[in-house]
Amino acid sequence: YFQHTYSSQEHMKPICIFLCVLISNISLSFAQVVKLFHEKMDRGYILYATNPELYPVSVQIDFKLTNLVLSEGDKTVFVIPSKTEKFKLTEMTVAEPGSRYSFNYTYKSTMGDVTITNYDKTVLYDLPFQKGKSYKVYQGYNGPFSHQNENSLDFTMPEGTEILAAREGLVVNVIQHNTEACPQAECKKYNNLISIMHPDGTFATYAHIKYNGAKCKVGDTVKRGDVIALSGNTGWTSGPHLHFVCFLGGFDRWNTIETTFKIKGGQESAMLKEGMVYERQY
Repeated sequence: YFQHTYSSQEHMKPICIFLCVLISNISLSFAQVVKLFHEKMDRGYILYATNPELYPVSVQIDFKLTNLVLSEGDKTVFVIPSKTEKFKLTEMTVAEPGSRYSFNYTYKSTMGDVTITNYDKTVLYDLPFQKGKSYKVYQGYNGPFSHQNENSLDFTMPEGTEILAAREGLVVNVIQHNTEACPQAECKKYNNLISIMHPDGTFATYAHIKYNGAKCKVGDTVKRGDVIALSGNTGWTSGPHLHFVCFLGGFDRWNTIETTFKIKGGQESAMLKEGMVYERQY
């Protein structure tokens, strides 16, 4: 997520300070370019946000106010719609006219709508590879190598394998320029990936794709079964594989989601288990 600090105080004229600090502690982070800004009104300020992303962005704001009250009361989490240039968050109004007033705030941002609780828990995902192919889940949920406290799956597969969309959605992020790899966390910055936002507001990321291996671009709408990338061995990896994770945004880390897949001929379903080999027969 991003964390920012802003402060202003007013008696006769404003004094403004802006500080931006990037904090990232998740292995597949995105840099949201959402910005907060204010406009002066007769008795205080109006706080706005700009979000140029294709997905909503959530912000958590910690206000420190002197002689100002918020129109939104104690609300601290705001969801900024996608492709928004001037979204009103709150008004900060002077409580006692004639007295000095000031404000400062820090805020964190994360991709997606953190208020979502009713995402589709019944949806069945397709195995993310072609019919007739079979691959082993060598690291499953809460795996020992890099999946601690994370509902992610790693499929062992040769570089250049076609990766299929497990579910339909909007492509919101494509990274494919990296070539480096190593088995240490320091190499997570080299992860090539495709991220797709699903209709219910959840996201899926397909990581470690091949250099220039994307078969889609940001803004594309893909159907389940569409070829979206070629698998690779980039980023934080100890060998060629596909990393698959579904999640909702979170201010400290992503809220990763357990997913159920169609298996065998497509008439059965299961949560995939570490160490098992799965063949796609549909």
